[in-house]
Amino acid sequence: MAHTVAEHGKRISRIVFIGLLLDILSFTIILPLLPRSLEAYKEREGADASTLLGTLLAHIAHLRAYVQAHSPSSRFLQQGARADLVLLGGLLGSLYSLLQCVIAPVIGRAADRFGRRRTLMYCMAGNIVWTVIWVFAGSFESFLLARVIAGLSEGNVQLSNTIIADVTDPTTRSHGMALVGIAFAVGFTLGPSIGAFFARMPIESKSTRNVFAFAPFAAAAVFSLALLLAESLYLFAKLPETMHFRRSLADSNVTADSGTEDTEIAQPLAEPIHAVDTQTTTENNRTLRRLNILHFAYLFFFSGMEYTLTFLTHDKFDFSNAQQGALLGFIGVTSTVLQGGWVRRIKGQSAHGDKGLVARGMACCAIGLACVAHCAQGVQGAQPAWTLWGGALGFAVASATVVNCLNSMVSLATTDMETGRRLGDFRAAGQIGRALGPVFACSVYWLLGPSTCYSVGAAAVAAISVAFVTLVPARPAVSGTKKHS
Repeated sequence: MAHTVAEHGKRISRIVFIGLLLDILSFTIILPLLPRSLEAYKEREGADASTLLGTLLAHIAHLRAYVQAHSPSSRFLQQGARADLVLLGGLLGSLYSLLQCVIAPVIGRAADRFGRRRTLMYCMAGNIVWTVIWVFAGSFESFLLARVIAGLSEGNVQLSNTIIADVTDPTTRSHGMALVGIAFAVGFTLGPSIGAFFARMPIESKSTRNVFAFAPFAAAAVFSLALLLAESLYLFAKLPETMHFRRSLADSNVTADSGTEDTEIAQPLAEPIHAVDTQTTTENNRTLRRLNILHFAYLFFFSGMEYTLTFLTHDKFDFSNAQQGALLGFIGVTSTVLQGGWVRRIKGQSAHGDKGLVARGMACCAIGLACVAHCAQGVQGAQPAWTLWGGALGFAVASATVVNCLNSMVSLATTDMETGRRLGDFRAAGQIGRALGPVFACSVYWLLGPSTCYSVGAAAVAAISVAFVTLVPARPAVSGTKKHS
């Protein structure tokens, strides 16, 4: 039976990987286009005070004038309206993550109540709706509506982690979670480059009054929609329900063998929740709380600094869409190579595998942010220093290790019947960080300039890595209701 469970688990993990890869490709297409998309909307309607964008930009301009009057030494704000797009972009990024923070616990509990597959298909329907609106987002208001629906619909990553936790045991969990990281890495490798490629196909309209006016870079939005449709059809046809995966296989195996199956295999699957040792539960709950707090703190700084990276290269070095795609592609390629080689070899080799990878990833992230801070001191419009690529390398190592290993640690500290809820709460904590991080980072960037912004990020991530090593055990206490192979 153990062999059958493992084979079914691998097959489902492959299905999840392919679906998630399509999802992340679709998600990352917009990333290199966001700064120039905001510029395009600004050209269309930024001067019209009756529009939402015009009103927002007017308020930001008034705030900039006030700050300059009290801090005339801010060189970045001297760029005027060009600097305002950085803060506006940060607000958009924070809005998306704030909505994710609100919806993640709901999705987790829905997955535990209604099933993983049904909840995932509802999320896919929302993803398709927001992308259709993006295609026809001729005005900033339409684009903002699309991003709101996107924030409330994106549950694919969270549910993929939950499904993989369903179909793996503690000995294979880390390798299964690594598939999520690999999907991220490949998606971030190809998605931005695809977005930059389709950005060269101008089908957008200059009109803001026509309901069916195309968005800036609408061709990229159309391709993103095609990917989501393909993902939805694939998951609908291939993905089974996994909420009671192991128990269902155990029951079918016992039935097939007319009751001759060894009861030692099936017994752990039916063990009641009340049998969990109280001390073990308390220890694991303490570990989960610490992981949630550290996840929030890490993503608060990492996501904020990551979000401003394309604005830095656009503002400081005037990167084109293709150059933005190349930079993000470098991060993705490097992360993919690390996920497929170094990370997968280290995972599971020792009791400290996941914890060691998280600590190394955080350390590399801190070094990378310090490199970007150094690069940001360069001359406006000049070619970026090599330290920009050193910073990108640090981001790649962090992307390959930190979040997917933290997910693995959380899933190992949960019981079978609460995996969706625990992973949902963990993701919600991270999304609070992602919601607040871009606003904080863009505000510091806007007020004090990019070098100070990334220096603050480097120091903060270094402190978080020390707290993680000190406060979090390498493995959770063994629970009576943990999954068995």
